[in-house]
Amino acid sequence: MSQSEQSQSSSEEVKYTQEGQELSPCNVRIIPLGGLQENGKNMTLIEQDDDIIVLDMGLQLPGADQPGVDFIIPNSSYLKENAHKIRGVFLTNGHYDHIGAVPYILSLIPGVDIYATAETFTVLENRRNVNAEKLDYRKRLLKSGSSVRPGSFKVDAFRLNHNIPGNIGLCVYTQQGKVVYTPNFKFDYTPLNEPVANVGDFAKYSDTDIFALLVGSHAADQEGYAPSEQEIGQMIERYMHRTPGKAIITTYPSMLNRIQQIITAAEKNNRHVFIEGKSILNTFNTARKRGMIQVGKGTIVGPQLLKDLPDSQLVVLCTGYQGDDVPHFIKIMNREHPTFVLNEGDSAMFPSSLVPGNERSIAQLKDNIAKQDAFTYHTPFLDIYSGAHGHREDIKIMINIVKPKFVLPIKGYDHRLRANADTAQALGYPDKLIPIGRNGNVMIFDYKQRVRTKERIPSSNVMVDGLGVGDLKEVVLRDRQMMSEDGILNIVLIVDTATKRLYQEPEVMSRGFVYMKESEELMEEVKQQVRMIGEGLLAEQASEINTSYIRDELREQVGKFLFARTERRPMVLPVVVEV
Repeated sequence: MSQSEQSQSSSEEVKYTQEGQELSPCNVRIIPLGGLQENGKNMTLIEQDDDIIVLDMGLQLPGADQPGVDFIIPNSSYLKENAHKIRGVFLTNGHYDHIGAVPYILSLIPGVDIYATAETFTVLENRRNVNAEKLDYRKRLLKSGSSVRPGSFKVDAFRLNHNIPGNIGLCVYTQQGKVVYTPNFKFDYTPLNEPVANVGDFAKYSDTDIFALLVGSHAADQEGYAPSEQEIGQMIERYMHRTPGKAIITTYPSMLNRIQQIITAAEKNNRHVFIEGKSILNTFNTARKRGMIQVGKGTIVGPQLLKDLPDSQLVVLCTGYQGDDVPHFIKIMNREHPTFVLNEGDSAMFPSSLVPGNERSIAQLKDNIAKQDAFTYHTPFLDIYSGAHGHREDIKIMINIVKPKFVLPIKGYDHRLRANADTAQALGYPDKLIPIGRNGNVMIFDYKQRVRTKERIPSSNVMVDGLGVGDLKEVVLRDRQMMSEDGILNIVLIVDTATKRLYQEPEVMSRGFVYMKESEELMEEVKQQVRMIGEGLLAEQASEINTSYIRDELREQVGKFLFARTERRPMVLPVVVEV
């Protein structure tokens, strides 16, 4: 199924232009396709005349109610239909919520120009499916101070400090004036492995016609200023110093700064680092070759040296639950890893978003660690989001420097978008100049710089499941949720077509519903019900046996019986075999 077919729910009206409306050639359209009312899958379009530029192409991690989904990407049916208008894709940093959807969306719009810094390309090109799929795109390197002209646009790039090197903001010159795009930033005066962002690089735009500032909201509800990367590095050093055994730490492959801080902390504590996980190892090797990560001789060790290292001198850096390959961290914590075991005196350091939306799993993970007399350091500062984005005072500074006519909150859940808008209001902006958008709502800025937001384009989630993209329906997720919570009951009914009677006793098998050895009485009752229902249905059959009807009735009647007996609803899967 195509993305456009899957993308739009039946209740959502799709309009690419409003009826009876003549659009001025000077109109500028800002179209968020992801990142609003959510965390992740950031993607925004800016359109004028016959030109479109795309700002970021991110993915989103699935929630606990989306079992079996690898991740979620923005709907790109509008891009596919307007591929001839796309003049460039701009990636502002290497986090997966900004670049993760690139392999999937580019397969629909091949041959485009991708603009990004060298650091962002390093992470992008180490995603396992970028090189493997040999995507068709043209690489355009950006750096702070770059200026390019895609179609009728001009785009300037400027450095913004974040928790990843190579992070940039953009100033887009349009027919209505300038649009400044700052999704990820904080004012950090002690950043890691990069210069302090020069406020003058973007303050220079404030003397000119900036009509819109798109400003990130991830930490807009936090008072004060975002913490410095130096503070976060010192915290990791303290945790490692307190650990008598080995330190097991997980982070995301895109977090080059965090990888550097872990290595630096290990060296200061006279420890060696073993890197476990293909994606994080590939990213580390490439970043090291390009001088983006500094590491002393002998700090990184391979498998052959592990047996000679005491735990007190070891750091295991690995991918976690939502890493790009095997979740090594979870395996170690659950004592399922072939090499590493969590022992007394070890420590486990992991981000608060390790298992998105699943607090119960986090609690179970902490319990597992505690039972093994290890230390837990479960902190938001290891996250992609926390500690990395501008707090309320940072946002005030950005608005005061840029001085836009409109402030457009982006990136975040509703309450954070609202907090961002409240910050702008505190600086004197009225509500009408702080439009809070929704994914798919087109913001049209006309020649009088009025904004309208009634037009919509497809924006519903596109789910990636294994090799399938966009082919999951809600009913599939409900089925998976049911199986994960209440299990499966398999029924095999073999019938004699000649006599229209059961050929042998029904077979009933439980998978995740009940433990059969401890529930023999219940399973025997189920067999009796299946036999009784099956014989009754066969007696009703005319000339031919309707196996489809028998399956449906078994599913319904056995399901009702099980709920009455157990108050659980396993997925009942009957199989009718004719002999």
